[in-house]
Amino acid sequence: MPSRPLAMSLPRLPRSRPRPKLRSIPRRKAESALYAEMQQLSAEKQRLNQELEFLQERQEQIQARLQEIEQALQHFQQAAEAFRNPVSSPKPSSFGFSPSRFLSMTFEY
Repeated sequence: MPSRPLAMSLPRLPRSRPRPKLRSIPRRKAESALYAEMQQLSAEKQRLNQELEFLQERQEQIQARLQEIEQALQHFQQAAEAFRNPVSSPKPSSFGFSPSRFLSMTFEY
């Protein structure tokens, strides 16, 4: 499905109930016509059930993604608080070197 630019997308209107297809010539009142109508309704029922399954699967995917986003937001919130609060941030000496190990040097140009 191609994605549309956000500026160009229009708000979605709620979908109404799908309307059955209309025929220009009504079917004859016969047993075969009843079976044909039953077959058509069965096919529509199967299609709608498949669409419902797809929508349920898509809803699960969206809910899982929302949960991932919520966890990431909490992680970033904790990281931002760590920057704000320097007491809880790690000290540079924890990286495996101490400033006293190195001799200071000056350069003259």
